Amino acid sequence: MNAPLDHLLPAAAGLSDDGWAALSRPRSIALVGASGRASSVSFTSRFLQTNQELGYEGEIFLINPNRDEILGRKCWPNVAALPSAPDVVIINLPDEKVLGAVHEAIAAGAKALMIHSGGFGERGQAGLEREIELKQACAAAGVAALGPNCLGIMNLAGKCSLSSFRTPANVVPGAVAMISGSGSVAGILMHVAGRHGISFVASTGNEAVTTAEDLIERAILDDATRLIVCFIEALRQPARLFDLARRAHAAGKPIVVVKAGLTEKGGEVSRGHTGALAGSGAVYRQAFRQSGIVLVDDFDEMLQTVELLMAFQEMPKGTRVGMLGTSGGELGNVTDLCEALGVELPPLSAATLRTLQDWLVLPADVVPRNPVDVGTGFNFDGTYENRMRGAIRAVAADSAIDVVVVLQGTHRESEDLRFSLNREMMNAAARENLARTKPVVVLACQSGRLDEEVVAEVRAANVPALQGAREGLRALAHLADLRVHRAAARSGDVDPTARVAAPKAWENGSVAQATVFEMLAGQGLPVPVTGSVTDAASAAAMVAGLCTAAVMKIDTPRVVHKSDIGGVALGVTGETAAATFDRLVGCVSPAIGAVAGEAIFVSEQIEPGVELYVGAKRDATFGAVVVVGLGGRMLERLDQTALLVTPFGRADALSAIERSGAAKYLDGFRGGPVADLDAIADLVCRVGAIASGLGEALEVLDLNPVIVSHKHRGGRVADARLILSEGTRS
Repeated sequence: MNAPLDHLLPAAAGLSDDGWAALSRPRSIALVGASGRASSVSFTSRFLQTNQELGYEGEIFLINPNRDEILGRKCWPNVAALPSAPDVVIINLPDEKVLGAVHEAIAAGAKALMIHSGGFGERGQAGLEREIELKQACAAAGVAALGPNCLGIMNLAGKCSLSSFRTPANVVPGAVAMISGSGSVAGILMHVAGRHGISFVASTGNEAVTTAEDLIERAILDDATRLIVCFIEALRQPARLFDLARRAHAAGKPIVVVKAGLTEKGGEVSRGHTGALAGSGAVYRQAFRQSGIVLVDDFDEMLQTVELLMAFQEMPKGTRVGMLGTSGGELGNVTDLCEALGVELPPLSAATLRTLQDWLVLPADVVPRNPVDVGTGFNFDGTYENRMRGAIRAVAADSAIDVVVVLQGTHRESEDLRFSLNREMMNAAARENLARTKPVVVLACQSGRLDEEVVAEVRAANVPALQGAREGLRALAHLADLRVHRAAARSGDVDPTARVAAPKAWENGSVAQATVFEMLAGQGLPVPVTGSVTDAASAAAMVAGLCTAAVMKIDTPRVVHKSDIGGVALGVTGETAAATFDRLVGCVSPAIGAVAGEAIFVSEQIEPGVELYVGAKRDATFGAVVVVGLGGRMLERLDQTALLVTPFGRADALSAIERSGAAKYLDGFRGGPVADLDAIADLVCRVGAIASGLGEALEVLDLNPVIVSHKHRGGRVADARLILSEGTRS
């Protein structure tokens, strides 16, 4: 893979209304590179057949200078020879001929291109140079272009295909928009949409011009779309992610993503496939978490998440689950999974428990609980369906429950459905869903055994039938996360980032301690009194003027771990400061002062407390990211931190403190301080603002430790390090 020229690609201008109209509902289409080859993989035959099946009513022009007709259609020598400019031009040529066709289509007045051909950024230096020229040409003309190296786009709502997709046998126009970097994965996504139908499906390939972000934006604006499903290998415009997510939440359109390349090996495959450099998997995960985009691990989980989300025209008022089933063993197993996956099973009220005990005719010593085993006891005078219906009514009436889940198989146990327990339970769920204001969900422990006749009433009542305990419960957990983000709609606590001037640095990029602390103080961070001295008398005078003992350390670019060579002294007083200075300057050879700017750094010594770490670095994809966790020696020992992607607000910072595990040590643990978590969150936010404000100048900013004590409950920065990136050092 060769990607050194990738940074030379000009920034995309977005997808215009005209460009989107040409890609999604063109009045005329020209196919350059049309072929009469009879083959199951022939682009031309697939393209023509699919448009016929969809009922496309516009004009189609086939372009091939060597043919008069193809498949019974007139053939034109070039785009310029057409009677009118086509809205969109599809290019299906060998890679070395693509750019000529691009320039010809632009000159003819095409509003958009779909480039099926490969041989661009995914194929080394020469391909990347072609991709740069393609992007420049489209940017100059204001022309949209899907691809290159893609299968195209099919708009079922608009009855049009600019692709080699076959029309799936069981897929109809619907409300799920599907966007995939991979063409073959787009086929999987069409299966995921299933009975809910597709508004449009797009294979984006290299995304040289029109990106996944552009199409997500169009799906948010599209009246036909209710749910947006994506397969993403790399985001080309990651800075748009948070705004797109906010707009999707406001529109009530969840975004569900499978992301390739979240591991090191997965990332290598992704880069080789599309020529895109994948960012850090952990940073991608956090960006999706922060924005409220649903990240699923695989297509099975995506399938269940789509099934659940498409069942709701409106979100449930909450996501606390009341569960019922007929197998105590299955309920026990699923209860464990609920605990592991964060699905809340709240206790039922005493009144609900009495109702259940009476309705199920349970012995006095058999007390129901959540989840409810409807199969316990056999004294009920009525059908099993009625037994389940009454239990559902009782659970749904409980104020602690928001969603009712019926845990039951959806397979056929008998050819005669009159004797099917599963069918009875499905009917009970369907009929109570129609009668209740709280939604009912069906969950089968096993996947792959759903029988459409068994779930016929469930389908008719729009009850989601989830398959697989783990995948189904993860879908329910995603529902809870979506509610939080939709209700907050990114609460508006993210402040705009101001530019931060990069301070002067040594040749290796490190910044002097006194300069770092001066910058931190100027940005409002809680720092002690600090300064630099270059002689023993100044050291003694400065330490004597402090109200506490002092810390003295060498400040030099030549040493990273200063304490390892005796370069740090604690508990220094006015009487010992001069001697300490003399010892410290000589702990390196040549002595401190040999490099311009070297000095001895002096700081107030902060009282002991809980040590936190707050650091920042620049991620290749998302820019500045912040890391939070326990600091000092615990940082390396525990290896437990939490990420934040800028921009973020106080709520995100508080969540990171909790996720890092640090919060449990900040509540007075073993006589320790009770921290001011809001103040600590503000500190984390300020670090994020500094990191963002430094922009590309930032390499690393480490605050370690930030000490939270009884005196300073919001934390105080005891040590800090700033390294600027190469090329931005003054």
